[in-house]
Amino acid sequence: MYITEKKLSVMTGGLCAVDGVVANGIHTGFKAQDKDLALIYFPDGATVTGVFTRNKVKAHSVLYDMEMLESFTDFKAILVNSGNANACNGRNGEEDVEAMTAALSEKLNIEAHEVLVSSTGVIGEPLDLTPFYSGLDTLVGGLGTTGSTAAAEAIMTTDTVPKELSFETEIGGETIHFGAIIKGAGMIHPNMGTMLGYIVTDAGLPQDALNTALKSAADDSFNVMTVDGDTSTNDTVLLAATNKVMLDESHIDEFTHVLTEMCKQLSQMVARDAEGATKFVTVNVVNAASKSDAVSVAKTVATSSLVKTAVYGQDANWGRVIMAVGNSGAETLDPNAITIKFTSGKDEVLVCHEGLAVPFDEALAFNILGCTDVEIFIDLNSGEYSGEVWTCDMSVDYVKINADYRS
Repeated sequence: MYITEKKLSVMTGGLCAVDGVVANGIHTGFKAQDKDLALIYFPDGATVTGVFTRNKVKAHSVLYDMEMLESFTDFKAILVNSGNANACNGRNGEEDVEAMTAALSEKLNIEAHEVLVSSTGVIGEPLDLTPFYSGLDTLVGGLGTTGSTAAAEAIMTTDTVPKELSFETEIGGETIHFGAIIKGAGMIHPNMGTMLGYIVTDAGLPQDALNTALKSAADDSFNVMTVDGDTSTNDTVLLAATNKVMLDESHIDEFTHVLTEMCKQLSQMVARDAEGATKFVTVNVVNAASKSDAVSVAKTVATSSLVKTAVYGQDANWGRVIMAVGNSGAETLDPNAITIKFTSGKDEVLVCHEGLAVPFDEALAFNILGCTDVEIFIDLNSGEYSGEVWTCDMSVDYVKINADYRS
């Protein structure tokens, strides 16, 4: 049974709103300043699954986690460093992951294979573990039930704010809690997973059921959100269940629905905090011949630099939108049937009808595109399917941020 509506009661505490989760985040020296090492710890263990980047160039932590999740179901710790991606470092990169898991497992008195690792930052720079070793005692010693925000801060790179979320709901007659932290602001065009995201729940489900739920949730959230069209080498989303409230697998649809709602909110947090962004943009495609056509059109429009810069400049240049529609690869597309509108709040402006320009109020269009939340509405008039993608505008600051990222 698929639940179309579910009451989600927002809570405080982030990850630590879930029983059986403690966390911490500290500054060690991977970055010149700000927190850069996070730890999520499950004293009683947790069943974990994950989705990862499909970029063929994968960070050493991604390869390690994928291998561990193939071999084991239960884990006790997730370690994350920011400031260095530990990608493209050859055997040294592999050894660094092994050294980090060994040192942390010894400190926590757990098995090395019970530790998962993530990294984020500059690609191709050797990972100096000196900061890690120097901060390990403080990191472990500071674990607590108020540490979620510190962990969220420690995984940030170009993010401007830490991102965490928690709520409770009812599934199968049981009260279930969810908590999460996420980071991401650039190099985001997900395919399977995205950014770095860590979701915890006190629900109890086997790993294969959790994996099915996470993949479905990712498809309807992380995989329909884009910032700049680039899929990272380090993209990771992990879902951990502490098994405090056991659920029958007959409730998997309800669980997946709630998980999807959480992932949608997390995705939108990322798009709103994208590098240099001034606007949150929803590309809404309706009446497509298939779901894949709808999503393909929406993603292509959302990724177009020309569309994104036009939105930033508040220029209702719908020609850029219809150009992107035509480049989408949609299997069924009638150029003479396409209608385009720009909307925000209660205002909307029709700029293209059945493939042709229509007279419109330029001042109204300018004001609509000046709002914080903007929708590009595209009616393909070719079927009954719809698709939605979240993105942002592209500003001068995006160029500045990425022109000197390493410095």
